[in-house]
Amino acid sequence: MYWIDKPIVWHMSRVPAGYDFDAMTEYERGILFTKWRSWWSADLDYAQTTVIFFCTAILASALLNVLGWVRAHDLSVGGPRVTLWNKTTALLRYTTSRQFYFRPTNWYTPPLAAVIGVSALAIFTLALTLAVRPYYWPNHAMGMSPPIATRSGWISLAIMPFMIAFSTKINFVTILTGTSHEKLQVFHRWAAFFMYITSLVHTFPFIVNMIKMGMMEAMWKETSLYWTGVAALVPQTWLIAMSWGPIRSRYYEFFKKMHFIAAGFFMAALFCHVDWIFTSWHYFYATAAIYTLAWLIRVIRTLYRTGLGLRATIEDAGPDLIRISITAGRFKWYPGQHVFIRILGLNVHTFTSHPFTIASVAAADKADSNVELVLRSRGGLTRALQRRVAGKAGWSTRVVLDGPYGGLHSPRTLEKYERVVFLGGGTGATFTLPIFADLIDKLKSAPAVKQIDFVVAVPDVDNFAWMQSQVASLANGGTAETTVNVRVHYTRTESDKDVKDSESEVVEASAGLVSLYGRPITGEIVREAHANASSVAVIACGPDSFLYDTRNAVADCELDIADGFGVCKDLFLHTENYSW
Repeated sequence: MYWIDKPIVWHMSRVPAGYDFDAMTEYERGILFTKWRSWWSADLDYAQTTVIFFCTAILASALLNVLGWVRAHDLSVGGPRVTLWNKTTALLRYTTSRQFYFRPTNWYTPPLAAVIGVSALAIFTLALTLAVRPYYWPNHAMGMSPPIATRSGWISLAIMPFMIAFSTKINFVTILTGTSHEKLQVFHRWAAFFMYITSLVHTFPFIVNMIKMGMMEAMWKETSLYWTGVAALVPQTWLIAMSWGPIRSRYYEFFKKMHFIAAGFFMAALFCHVDWIFTSWHYFYATAAIYTLAWLIRVIRTLYRTGLGLRATIEDAGPDLIRISITAGRFKWYPGQHVFIRILGLNVHTFTSHPFTIASVAAADKADSNVELVLRSRGGLTRALQRRVAGKAGWSTRVVLDGPYGGLHSPRTLEKYERVVFLGGGTGATFTLPIFADLIDKLKSAPAVKQIDFVVAVPDVDNFAWMQSQVASLANGGTAETTVNVRVHYTRTESDKDVKDSESEVVEASAGLVSLYGRPITGEIVREAHANASSVAVIACGPDSFLYDTRNAVADCELDIADGFGVCKDLFLHTENYSW
């Protein structure tokens, strides 16, 4: 039995054949070849429509990105402040800030903009699948492929290239929209989910139809279409089930390895299953081109910048903290970017790579730059590192860096804002600290900045030690035109119990730096900045609950701007999550 029908014809004929028209009614003959119902043009009707939907959504996002840069340029050159433009921008930023919390499952949703995007994909997919009737042919003489199965199969296939594009670290979506790869993961997961749903809708009508016709056993034996379809559906089911948030987070090391293996089996089986029907393989060509190009660029860039490994020193930096100092060499980065690091000589963990934010700023002399990473030990790689360096002066090894990726994406540079607020929760300071240091360095040429607030929350003094000297130095980096305020919140007392927000009290105060017990109320910090400056940038990184409060406070302020209340006309928010 062939896995793929032979001889292979790259362009299957679209000339209808094999029908007994005498066995059909006039109505049945009339609908057989109409648009949206014809089997012979279903790929053009449904797959191409799906491609157009995705491309339209991506291009609309790209247009908004371009308009954001145009507006930023208009503001930077002192052009007129168009009230409608400011209000429209505020409304759009409301959707990218607003977040929801589902208490029963302790789930923090993606931003409202992502929820809208996923909802649009759901509505589109369901409408395209269910809008046209009939779902089954009223007469078996019209064909053995139920219309609903045909259309859902093409929709599923057309989703595939975009689902892969959303998952790669280097992709055309990021280039066009300015949205970093980690923020596109939500679309990768939901696109994969809807591809799975349409795959199920494609599968079961065939089974129902063949059982009704009494041909199920014969079709299973005589054609590869049925068993290759099952061979594709099994790993696809695994991929969807294991990608569920709680499972993915708890068993990430296992998930990541099996994800690539299952994806390989799925793609191979699906390639055989579609069996060069019309344009089916074209979507595999597109998927292969997207993934292969992204992979080649990553490999070539990594080899050029890090070779076979950069020198690194790994040491204990405090309770459950590890610091990695890497000689940069040709590796270049900007504040707030992250890398995927592979640590050589760490047994089985040598074969894995994990993302971490760069906690240092590149020196003016690139040759003297060090890439600094500060990691919290949780499990897997970080736990293995902690055991390797615990109680030792340090461990010298070599590492491979893939990146950098992400970082601050603001059409208007931070030195153009009147007030800048940095909010870091725990090791979230590895993201905010280098951007803060970079802005302090630019103060002499940044007369627009009137005040900088750097707020960091850590469990205790030991967890603050790794950044204490740098933060203290930056706290005194203000100028006559710019005030710099630094607040360090210790969220645990000496008894190792969490401190509530209402128990906040000043522990120590010095020039530009205040230490307190108690969690920072980020919402109040955001609202105070919004009420006292015409333009504000908020940069935040921390746990989900920390970002939830920050995001929704910004969203409320964006509505005030849209309503025309207050002095603030431009409020920008950039957040980074611990994980994605």
